[in-house]
Amino acid sequence: MPELRFIYWDANVFLSYLNNDPDRFPTLEAILEAVESSNKKERIVTSVISKVEVLWVAHEKLNRALSREEESRIDAMWNNPDVIEMVDFNDEIAVVARKAMREGMIRGWKLRTNDAIHLASAQWVAASELHTYDMKHFEKFSELLGLVICEPHAIQPKLF
Repeated sequence: MPELRFIYWDANVFLSYLNNDPDRFPTLEAILEAVESSNKKERIVTSVISKVEVLWVAHEKLNRALSREEESRIDAMWNNPDVIEMVDFNDEIAVVARKAMREGMIRGWKLRTNDAIHLASAQWVAASELHTYDMKHFEKFSELLGLVICEPHAIQPKLF
């Protein structure tokens, strides 16, 4: 039986999808469709903190007006367990996140707490890739944590 492949998404990837970012949406939609049609062999994973980070879409923030429809759309995205799986924050992830922040500090790197939790969560689930649009802050931690960190890209089918 083939092993389950986890692709970790930082919260900013979900926001780009929900905001229908014209430069990013086609790629993100292609990834989601590939995961959905993978026969449960692939999953998008993210930390439960993404549910807090993805609290509104761009037009709600811009207009300072919340919409029940948008909140329902966000909730529907999180409630699709065949595509998106949540990683609960736990003590092991906390220790790795803290270590990444401490190691980064001595190298002169800045890492926000939520970003450290995303990096540690991706490592904890042994994600094949961590997708983010914040490469400036994340990529330097790739070697430190043994993660492939990149911007989202369409999943290429394997050739036989």
